[in-house]
Amino acid sequence: MKTAAVLAATVALIATTSTTQVAAHGGMTTPQPRAIRTMGLSIDSTFGHPIPMRASYTNGKGGDCINFTQDKNLQPLATGKSKIKMRANDGANHVGPCTVYLVDPTSNSKRIEVGSMKDCMRSLHPGPGSKGTPPIPAEMEINVPTSGLPCRDGHCVLQFVWEAQHISPSEFYNNCADVKIDGGSSRNDDPPPTQTQEPPAQTQPPATQPPATGGGGKWCAAQDVPGLADWCKWNCEAGNCPASHCKSC
Repeated sequence: MKTAAVLAATVALIATTSTTQVAAHGGMTTPQPRAIRTMGLSIDSTFGHPIPMRASYTNGKGGDCINFTQDKNLQPLATGKSKIKMRANDGANHVGPCTVYLVDPTSNSKRIEVGSMKDCMRSLHPGPGSKGTPPIPAEMEINVPTSGLPCRDGHCVLQFVWEAQHISPSEFYNNCADVKIDGGSSRNDDPPPTQTQEPPAQTQPPATQPPATGGGGKWCAAQDVPGLADWCKWNCEAGNCPASHCKSC
């Protein structure tokens, strides 16, 4: 009887451990993603599911983090180079490229890439993984530009995408964190380009219709109006030099 109970407990423990290793693969942990902050997913299980599997735990919001509830408590993110942090359960030799984007919080189509890395989940553990070991940490560098950001009043979505290639076809994972960019300007915040207006073209009045009499001297010169010097010279003696354009000498 006692032996049977021990065996049952052992089987349950093995099943639980196996399920956790299969279900919780990995993702971004810093900045902390929406999956944890607004969706309440577990860091030890549902947080790290592949995108299609995660849809079972999000109350109709699907598995893609870009559709998760936004986090109003924005996390600061500096411009220039910095590092994000990840973790992965090491039941499989987790390999494959990672890409990081900054995304407009109102339009998923407006995005820029700010980082990429081959086999990012093995950045701190380059050797092959082994079953039963604790989750391994990882990190990768991103580089946030100071302008042209797809943000809204500094609010951007930092989206981490991992293509896990230890199986075929590949599995896809992503995590999204709502961040506030410090020291950068977005496309929406950039001032519009300066518009210059050409001055109106000056037309030479016809000699047959002289302007009002002015000046009165023997010589007139145009005042910063190209093309009128000769006209003033010809009409000076006739008293037709316009006071608005010429001066007497």
